[in-house]
Amino acid sequence: MPATPAQANDLGCQVLLCLSNPGGATQYGACVPPMVKLWERLALGGSFPGCSGGGVAKTKVYDRNSATRRRVVMTFADGRQTTYSLANIERLPQAAIEPGTTPR
Repeated sequence: MPATPAQANDLGCQVLLCLSNPGGATQYGACVPPMVKLWERLALGGSFPGCSGGGVAKTKVYDRNSATRRRVVMTFADGRQTTYSLANIERLPQAAIEPGTTPR
């Protein structure tokens, strides 16, 4: 079977897909908009967006107020858990910002 690119149709799934990238959550331009939306949402006291795709049963953010220890734990329907760091997510790497644009 030919390989097909991974896709996510809602913010929560997009964010989790981007966070799971070993090269960093903003390595690819397609991940910058959902990550900026996540940062804005968390900065305003919002919750981490859910994602029901891929068997994710729930997500929970820990140490929300710690810039260095902040993380999200994904719990899958089968009970497995995966943790992703959200440490220092407030700043986008300069390479991720297109010249002449401002993240929103």
